[in-house]
Amino acid sequence: MTRSELTSTPKKHYLWAVGAEVAALAVGETFGDRYRVVAPGIWLDLTPESLPQASAGLPDSATSYFKAHSHRLHVPGVYDLLTAANDAVIVLLENAPLNRAGQLYPPLQMTWPITSAPRQVYWLWQIWQLWQPLSDLGVAASLLSLSEEVRVEGWRIRLRQFLSKPATPSLTDLAESWQALVAGARPSLVDGLHSLIELLRSPEATPAAVTSQLNRLLLKLSATASLQLHSTGLTSAGPSHRRNEDACYPDLTNGRRSRSPQPLVSNIAIVCDGVGGHEGGEVASQIAVRSLQLQLQAFLRETLEQEDILTPELVAEQLEAAIRVVNNLIASQNDAQNRADRQRMGTTLVMALQLPQRIRTATGWKATNELYIVHVGDSRAYWITPEYCHLLTVDDDLANRRVMAEHRLQALAQQQEDADALTQAIGTREANLLHPHIQRFVLEESGVLLLCSDGLSDRHRVEESWANYIGLIVKDIVPLEAAAESWLELAHQKNGHDNTSVVLMRCTLGPESATADPTGRLATLQDTLSYEMTAASRALLYGEDDYSNLEADESLAEPSSQKGWLSALAILLLLALMAGLLWWQFGRPSLRSPTVPDPVETPE
Repeated sequence: MTRSELTSTPKKHYLWAVGAEVAALAVGETFGDRYRVVAPGIWLDLTPESLPQASAGLPDSATSYFKAHSHRLHVPGVYDLLTAANDAVIVLLENAPLNRAGQLYPPLQMTWPITSAPRQVYWLWQIWQLWQPLSDLGVAASLLSLSEEVRVEGWRIRLRQFLSKPATPSLTDLAESWQALVAGARPSLVDGLHSLIELLRSPEATPAAVTSQLNRLLLKLSATASLQLHSTGLTSAGPSHRRNEDACYPDLTNGRRSRSPQPLVSNIAIVCDGVGGHEGGEVASQIAVRSLQLQLQAFLRETLEQEDILTPELVAEQLEAAIRVVNNLIASQNDAQNRADRQRMGTTLVMALQLPQRIRTATGWKATNELYIVHVGDSRAYWITPEYCHLLTVDDDLANRRVMAEHRLQALAQQQEDADALTQAIGTREANLLHPHIQRFVLEESGVLLLCSDGLSDRHRVEESWANYIGLIVKDIVPLEAAAESWLELAHQKNGHDNTSVVLMRCTLGPESATADPTGRLATLQDTLSYEMTAASRALLYGEDDYSNLEADESLAEPSSQKGWLSALAILLLLALMAGLLWWQFGRPSLRSPTVPDPVETPE
């Protein structure tokens, strides 16, 4: 990977202003010849191409924004610090819940009565997931302000600013906040919401109990919609590179899919961007993709056989264990080859797993619409609909580390020469030093999940170009494969400095679950996984998998000087697959402990 160029801020850069002096400035006034007040609390940066002024010191009240930077999907960040009259500080927040016209998104309480039950409970889940992190920072009171601070952009909860009073709100305070939502709750949610509020008010309430009850309610209501998945992926060395250190799954590059005997599992999507000298990055990314592909297919297969719902914590534990297996495979190769420092090969990772757990309802068994996103490094995941493009991940780079640890303004942190140097990658260090980021989402609207390496995401290409692609994809007017090719071509034309991988997962929601079955059998995916595991086993025993024939693949033909490492790569991939099978059989955490049993429901 090469260092990405920095780009200017978008032309219209609206900010949310916080401070005692903000109300004194009238609409139309300009502050410091740079910021214009366009609405109460909403300022427009007149020179977004310039760096922030940072003319004031950082007040204690603003440090929580830096510490919460890893939750950037939901919270704003400090853009600039200004000195007002009487040395008062005005804090300008970026990533605030403002649309492209500089208008605030609506508060949750306003939109609540006209929202579907799955989205209503999903909003509550997001608030609950933020409760402990923001409590640790002393700003959980922000989550109680459903009529002002808690804003919604589609499925996504966004905070306008932090509130610190009361400093330590209780679960009872949260219960009172949610009580105001009961009147506007959908009928299918009312009983569950009442039960949650009673639990929050109970002196014996624990975070684990609230999480369990809320999770069950979320899965039950989200399973009322059917989910259709279609995935595709492409990877390219790019116009200026001879070797491609990226890898992805699925991979349709040069028709590779058509030669594979294995059916595609659309529930899995993986992008890896290799790092390391002497062709090590290419080896590391291939090992990671193949090993994770096998492990995730086995995990899916076993999950379909479960009658108990796996908690998000247990699923995260399983995914983290699989990543550590991959880390150790690559790290052991580094040690065996005496690789040190920058010569140690490794890889970034962004991975998606749609987990169709079986949940029993009054009308039979249905599949949950959970989506797990895992990332390490600077490969990214975006959720895109015709209305918006949401970056779901925060890069593991020095710029973001400095924002969180040193309270640097992000725009200034990105100016440093080593700003996008990775702070972690898979395989470069011991597994106990690796900290993968694992997020659980619920699919309750149709859209496209985009996974990509920095060859595409650099220079804000996705944020600038998504609207040209996604509407036609969601409506199935443009084939997904053609869309992936268009993204790849955009990366070549506008970036061109790096390898690029793109994986698209189109998620289409319907009104009724097509997987409902009184017997509890989710036939299509289960049959696919059974076939795929058989093919993988044949690959291990007899070398029938197409990955072992890389040298014979005309589309991957290389000069004779590189045939040696290709042979080594094939051997390493075989070892990775074997290690993955052994881990899955003997070394991974048990799926059966702990689990939360799913009660039999009676018709309402």
